Amino acid sequence: MDTDSLRYLGRLGRPWGHRGELTVHLENVELDDITHAGSLFVDIEGQRVPFFFSRLYEKGRDTLIQFDDLHDPQSASILVGRDIYAPPGHMADGSDESWDPDEFIGLLVRDEKHGDLGEVTAIEGTDRNPVLVILRGEQEVMVPLADEMIVDLDMEERSLVIRTPDGLIDLYRTP
Repeated sequence: MDTDSLRYLGRLGRPWGHRGELTVHLENVELDDITHAGSLFVDIEGQRVPFFFSRLYEKGRDTLIQFDDLHDPQSASILVGRDIYAPPGHMADGSDESWDPDEFIGLLVRDEKHGDLGEVTAIEGTDRNPVLVILRGEQEVMVPLADEMIVDLDMEERSLVIRTPDGLIDLYRTP
């Protein structure tokens, strides 16, 4: 993914509670402007690393985030003080640059778990819910285009890495 297209959101603060949640100090962005699930990028020693999160919410005067892989204050503490960024299209108000689904035609798609899926040949669905049509051999595979499923997008290399929900790719396997 082109990290230059990421939007700076703020900085992660101290752990809160016993479940590994962290406080978030947002800068020049409102909580309501950020989608409340998916992935955000955390700057770790100059590298922007994606972290999936399940909750981003207000608790009293604090804004809290729960990352999927951090379940206690000790594991969450490695992210304290780090800058966070949102990928393109992750801002709910539309103020952030969003992806044009037609740009996905011709991309080679690889799923994290299932490997190479094939090439995007068309976009179906609606503007709000686009679906990628991927030619896998002689079979078409339909995958919704959702920000939270995109792990890496490299427009220069014309490649897309996704994380599909459990069972989706299995629907297209021949018995």
